Amino acid sequence: MSDFTKPNLAPPSTPPARLPDQSPERSRVIALIKFTLLILVFIYVGRALWTQWQKIDFNTVHIRPLPLVMSFLVLISVSTVQMISYRTLLGAYAHAPTWRQMLAVAWLPPIGKYIPGKVAALLAAMSMLRRYGIPIAVAVSVVLALDGLAVLAGLIVGAPLLFWRPIREVAPWGPAVGIPVMVAGVICLWPSIFGRIVNFVLQKLKKQPLSKMPPVGQYLIPVCCAFGQWLLTGIALLLMVGSVTGDWSIRHLPLMIGFAALSQTIGYLALFAPGSLGVREAILLIGLTPLVGPQAAIIVVIRAVAQIVLDVLLALLGFLILKSENKRDSAPTA
Repeated sequence: MSDFTKPNLAPPSTPPARLPDQSPERSRVIALIKFTLLILVFIYVGRALWTQWQKIDFNTVHIRPLPLVMSFLVLISVSTVQMISYRTLLGAYAHAPTWRQMLAVAWLPPIGKYIPGKVAALLAAMSMLRRYGIPIAVAVSVVLALDGLAVLAGLIVGAPLLFWRPIREVAPWGPAVGIPVMVAGVICLWPSIFGRIVNFVLQKLKKQPLSKMPPVGQYLIPVCCAFGQWLLTGIALLLMVGSVTGDWSIRHLPLMIGFAALSQTIGYLALFAPGSLGVREAILLIGLTPLVGPQAAIIVVIRAVAQIVLDVLLALLGFLILKSENKRDSAPTA
């Protein structure tokens, strides 16, 4: 592992300074703002979906089950790619849990993203990783690094949508924003720069900064997985579009990758939206409508339901695996 920044830490005996806790009044104000934003987004999406829904001639709509099942399987593969990235970074900083253990770690905590604030998923992941001997500092750093890579990759992949004619008609300033976003994203992925960004956030969170980055080989795997997950998510969206419209031409794949990446990345950054609900659907509806017309409303609903069902199913499987692990650990040894 190679050094990427000089550690700037207080002596171990000196505890880091803590920021004063937020006052109850401030916490209530922030919670009220988040709740208000969430309601406004839900109202916008609900009205937009209803408007599109009324324009659909349902006598001409035929849902094709095969591409729909295939899209669900592709979404499962997205979780597999994320798990590979997760395990690689854990192995770089501590030790890699077994693949069976990683199934529980990767599948159970994400259900917490549906709790407003998106902190529950992180706390659950840290608790489970500590159970498998991963230090809390490493757990926080790895989860933060994975989220950072996914966000950067999502912005890089999604920014080209700003050059698409339907988007430029609404936002003529799009290309002027898209180019800097892509350039900045690529620069931030450079190992030393990415390391400094992660350390900056860790210091703001009052967590111990990392003093080293993984070797290039171990760093490239999570980077490739970050882009790979958006490729797979775009394929899943293309299949969903095909299940509704009958058109799943590969020529639309670049657009689908961009829609999927941008909608989920912006949805993740919107801390007021549990599970990215509302924000993701709004962006998908804006992007898909020029392409498929009012039937975009059906696709958006299918996408939202599929993601919720998948998250619940994987969380249930993760819980069963964790339960079996607990039984195995508590079983008396001969």
